[in-house]
Amino acid sequence: MLIKNVSILQSGHLVPGQDIRIKEGKIEQIGPELQKERGDEEIEGKGKLAIPGLVNCHTHLAMSLLRGYADDMELMPWLEEKIWPLEARLTEEDVYWGVKLGCLELIRFGITCYNDMYYFPDVTAQATKEMGLRGFISGVVFDMKPELLSQVEPFIKRWKDDELIRPAVGPHAAYTCSEETLLRAKEIADRYQAMVHMHISETRKEVDGFLLSRGKSPVEYLDSLGLLNSRLTAIHCVWLSEEDCYLLEKRKANVVSCTASNLKLASGIAPLNTLMKAGVNVCLGTDSACSNNNLSLFEDMKVTAIVQKNAYHTPAAFTAEQIWQFATDNAYRAFGLNNGISVGANADLALINLKKPWFYPQSNIVSHLVYSMAGGVDTTIVNGRVLMQNGIIPGEEEILEKAQERFIRLTSED
Repeated sequence: MLIKNVSILQSGHLVPGQDIRIKEGKIEQIGPELQKERGDEEIEGKGKLAIPGLVNCHTHLAMSLLRGYADDMELMPWLEEKIWPLEARLTEEDVYWGVKLGCLELIRFGITCYNDMYYFPDVTAQATKEMGLRGFISGVVFDMKPELLSQVEPFIKRWKDDELIRPAVGPHAAYTCSEETLLRAKEIADRYQAMVHMHISETRKEVDGFLLSRGKSPVEYLDSLGLLNSRLTAIHCVWLSEEDCYLLEKRKANVVSCTASNLKLASGIAPLNTLMKAGVNVCLGTDSACSNNNLSLFEDMKVTAIVQKNAYHTPAAFTAEQIWQFATDNAYRAFGLNNGISVGANADLALINLKKPWFYPQSNIVSHLVYSMAGGVDTTIVNGRVLMQNGIIPGEEEILEKAQERFIRLTSED
């Protein structure tokens, strides 16, 4: 594949007139006036910007089926009264089409890889692979469904050698998993060097409960079990003490902020500036389309930046460049991905149409991507395969129809 006459970013500046040659799932060459080789598929990139694929570091993708189902509620009532009862009706078929619906949205937002935790992980992995995206997939584990823990290791064995799917371990949270469950999850993750995906310190009630019952914060408690390490994605981390922040850095854990979801559920604002000063690797996730209600990292980048500026009472608290790193380089580091617009990197990228009003004047493109991007992802490529071109995704209409059918089935008993 040869992408012609596209712009790229170098040190934050727009460099037009570049060609990108892709071969065997990798970027082979970058430069002006590359010659087309026999068998090359050519994609015209004039007027477009090539960005490295974004990584959505926390999703429950099948919950795209529940978008708009349970809005304007706090977290625990939202879970206990609406989400968990509905999830009890979920079938593999529901999850399959919910994941495909979510994949459509990820592709349209230039997201080439995501980190997921949900039921029926084999179905999630299969649907993701069919859509062509990369995924770090974990089945959720908690004590109210003890059979889920026994499914973790067989799932990892089935998918551990796949090119696009990386199986992970997903203990839901310290308040929904016993110490025994957490230690067993850790044991499995350690055996396969798998990522651990876990909600941590999401609400003040959760943290206060741990301080009262154990005399430790959730972060300190999980550290005492050996769960804090470089393979942990610690999701939310809204209610952290300064000591928690430095402990996360000491253990090289990765923190994933889901700003829009946390704000919508009124869970609070994560202390990202404190985490960054401590040296923690901070990434971004959207959470589910049921709590956000979309999967756009462009929206989460802007919301994260402006909320953090207000939380720390200074517009200088975060720059567009720092936020852009959260969705790209920091995520690549967390998941060990060789991504970027560089020779030898995975051919995971998106082309964005720059001929849109929100990109003019073309002064600071990174700023525009973070603060003014309102659409325009034209093409998404993963592992050298085109998933969307000129805004067209093959099979999209069927997925939308099936998703609507599954939603009606799920909610017909309400």
